[in-house]
Amino acid sequence: MSSRPARRGPYAKGVARREEALVVALEVLATNGLRHSTLQDIATRVGLTRAGLLHYFGSREELLVAVLRARYERDTEEARARVVPGQPLAERVVTEVLRQHRSPGLVRLDMAMAAEATDHTHPAHDYFLERSRHLEQTYVSGVTREIEAARIDARVDPLIAARQVNALIDGLHVHWLIDPSLDVRAILTDGLQRILPTAPHRAG
Repeated sequence: MSSRPARRGPYAKGVARREEALVVALEVLATNGLRHSTLQDIATRVGLTRAGLLHYFGSREELLVAVLRARYERDTEEARARVVPGQPLAERVVTEVLRQHRSPGLVRLDMAMAAEATDHTHPAHDYFLERSRHLEQTYVSGVTREIEAARIDARVDPLIAARQVNALIDGLHVHWLIDPSLDVRAILTDGLQRILPTAPHRAG
C-alpha cells in the first residue's frame, strides 16, 4: 500500500480561510453597509492583503455574490428551524422580513446587487434568478397547502400569488431603506391579506 499522505491540507486550509473571509464580510457589510465597506477592511480583519482576499473570490462582485448566497442559505436554515406547525404562511413571511430588517446593511446590499443583476451578464444575475425561483417554489408550496386546508381562498392561483409576494417584499425593502419610519409590519400584513385572502366560510 502507498504510504503517501493525502494531499488535502492546503486545500482544506484554503476552504477554511475562504469561509472565514465570508463570515467577516457578512459582519462588515451588515455593520457598515456597502458604501462604507471596502475590500481592504475585510482583508485586514481576515489577515490577508486585498490581493490575497481576491484570490479566494476572483473579484469584488464575486465576493458580494458569495456573501449574499451565504446569507440566504443561513437565513433559510434558520427560518426552517423556526417553523411552527400550523403557522400561517403570511405570518411566517412577516416574521422573516422583520428579521432581515435587523441588518439594514445587508438588505441594502441585496437591493443594490439585485438592480445591477438585471444586466444578464452581471456575476450576480444567475444567483438572483436561482433565488427568485427557489422562493417562488417555496411560496407556491405554502399557498397550495393552505388552499387545501381551506385557509386561503381556492380561487387564488399559487404561482401568481407567489410572484406577487416576492414583488411585495422586494418593493417594501426598497421603500423601507429610503424611509425607515414605514410601518413594515402593517404594510406587509395588509398586502399579504390582499394577495392571500382567507377562504370564505362555508354556508350552513
